[in-house]
Amino acid sequence: MVLAGEALIAIWNDITPEMREDFFEWHPREHMVERLGIAGFIRGRRYIAVDAQVEFLTLYEVANADVLVSDVYKTRLINPTPWSTKTLPAFRNNVRGGCRIHYSQGYAMGGFIKTIRIRAQEGEKASLIKHIVNNMLPGLIDAPRITGVHFVENDTALTGGNSGNQRGRVIQLPELILLIEGSGEEGVRNACAQYLPEDALIRAGAAADVINGLYQLEYSIQNLVQPT
Repeated sequence: MVLAGEALIAIWNDITPEMREDFFEWHPREHMVERLGIAGFIRGRRYIAVDAQVEFLTLYEVANADVLVSDVYKTRLINPTPWSTKTLPAFRNNVRGGCRIHYSQGYAMGGFIKTIRIRAQEGEKASLIKHIVNNMLPGLIDAPRITGVHFVENDTALTGGNSGNQRGRVIQLPELILLIEGSGEEGVRNACAQYLPEDALIRAGAAADVINGLYQLEYSIQNLVQPT
């Protein structure tokens, strides 16, 4: 499925054992619903790890980048609900990026998604992005069981205020993120191995510390009322 809107929030996190069951209730019942109540938030998705270093992945598709620097959104961020105030300090290994979209193709939301987080080698970001978009991603959407292919870049202007130590949790920022979604675990694995092998990404200018994660969709919530 093509990403809805012009921007994306990508969030990875683990949760402490004592808050795990609370997290499973808070996130779909309150937190994602609250975020989708903000004008410009189009769709939210939550995934759980199949094979990944960090257990949970959340994606929010946003109409445009202005939503992420709006007064409404900033007010929500600095005024969390009591349930959020209780839950958020239990986040661990928290990575969060407000991202601009370089590439998005797709026709359906996949039940599985692979995230490939990369950093560019010094001075290689522009050429790395160009190579991935022009030489590595075309054709991937036609691979068996693949339903969506996306490539986004964290914009520190959109997320700089949400990094560091915030409300009891340490937040790190990603740089470049590939998101490959599909209808089957093996199909996603095989397509990524064929089109996006780590050694090819490194030869194209990525740093050696590539972080892979394979996730399965738990739920999705959509804001059906959007401003005209």
